[in-house]
Amino acid sequence: MEFASEFLLLFVGVSSLLFYFAWVVPKKVSRPPGPPNWPIIGSLLYLSKLPHRSLEELAKKYGPIMYLRLGFLDHIVVSNAEMAMEVLKVHDADFASRPPIIAGKYASFDWSNIGLASYGDHFRLLRKICATQLFTQARLNSFGPGRQEEMAYMVENIAKHSHGGKLVEIRPIFHQLTSNIICRMLFGTRREKSNDLLGNDFDNFFQSNTEMLKIMNKLNISDLIPILKWFDLQGIERSMKHESNQIKKFLSKILKEYRKGNKVLANSTSTDFVEILLSLDERLDDKSIMGVLTDMIGGGTDSSAITMEWALTELIRHPKIMKRAQEELDTIVGRTRLVLMSDLPNLPYLHAIIKENFRLHPALPLGVPHLNTKDVQILNYKILANTTVIVNIWAIGRDSKVWKKPLEFDPDRFSNSDIKVGGSSYNLLPFGSGRRRCPGSDLAQHMVQYGLATILHAFDWSPQPNIKLEDMNMMETFGAICPKVEPLVAIAKPRLSSQIYKRFT
Repeated sequence: MEFASEFLLLFVGVSSLLFYFAWVVPKKVSRPPGPPNWPIIGSLLYLSKLPHRSLEELAKKYGPIMYLRLGFLDHIVVSNAEMAMEVLKVHDADFASRPPIIAGKYASFDWSNIGLASYGDHFRLLRKICATQLFTQARLNSFGPGRQEEMAYMVENIAKHSHGGKLVEIRPIFHQLTSNIICRMLFGTRREKSNDLLGNDFDNFFQSNTEMLKIMNKLNISDLIPILKWFDLQGIERSMKHESNQIKKFLSKILKEYRKGNKVLANSTSTDFVEILLSLDERLDDKSIMGVLTDMIGGGTDSSAITMEWALTELIRHPKIMKRAQEELDTIVGRTRLVLMSDLPNLPYLHAIIKENFRLHPALPLGVPHLNTKDVQILNYKILANTTVIVNIWAIGRDSKVWKKPLEFDPDRFSNSDIKVGGSSYNLLPFGSGRRRCPGSDLAQHMVQYGLATILHAFDWSPQPNIKLEDMNMMETFGAICPKVEPLVAIAKPRLSSQIYKRFT
């Protein structure tokens, strides 16, 4: 057994060296500057556990467009608005594909979803369906009453947990909010109400989606050194395959029942996303339908919940800003009812707070990587085909040449500003831009706006006892999304008419 292990390591090492010298070394082109590349590992040694921060520091030395070889694969990293525009607008079509990472096989059912699909006819079809069927304003409005109910449930949840001065753990409350909103849209029911119909299947389904995200947070060496994928040394592919099978099993059951005319989860007469996807003239196979549904869960639950947690943390650290936001809410809404969706357009300072939060705390600091399928010329540099291109959204949001005092949380920088978060302003890109911009960005923005407005209006917030504002931990962890290292725990005190909370306490 010991001999077999040693032989395997020797085989892998020799094979890697042969591949390196045969494939990597001969490439001699005019590339952007970048850190030194070492045999086999390339520039991996220059990346920390927070690669967005490492790449930001490297860009200060090598410039806003730089080349790194990570493992055997070429990477280009762009770190300012001008270079982001080159990739996402000027050469949008050239960089519209995705690298074929192992996660795409299992998390998106053979690269069948919107997020990880290669650029081509299939992706264009999914994008069209999102634009004309799933995320139209009329469709989003049809789910409005459900979102409004979920905000009331959230207020109830916080009121119960904070009764008697108890500390409130924020992350699970926000996650419950976003997952219930998404569940209503996909399956026509709240997540909590599904257990009577499907036993533990629904919870297991969500747990598998969460586990898949955790696995995707890990750096998969096999993606960077392709010869290693045959050995799955980290066990990542094996774990992904298991969770993918669990997700597929549940969704196959749902699709089978819907085709029989049995909406096994829905407790309303509204048309949910499963019904829409099954009724399209452009017939989608089951893998594509599953891919769209899991895209919604992965992109719509955790990322929005984490964004709201970051925003509330910043407001607790800056009580004057929170007070000003609450004064705006009191003026528009009053204190005798909860916030309504119709109030949201009349809250410009709240919108500025959310933009500032997107700038400082993008849920995906490095976005989703792009790939060019042919050689591309940017400035005087030749970007070879099949290069992975990363847009460092984190660094762009902290560019001192664009933002005055970039590390300060200052919503006023967006007062009377025409900067938008939909992808047309390249110095603020929380949802990407161009052909691969997040198709659900309007929904995500609405959930964050509505959720944050509701909790600021309904409660006063302060840090837990013995924690100074300046000592609150503002470090993040890196992964498919970037949450706070320490989940936010805070004190919530009701601030509206007592009649609103009577049924909650």
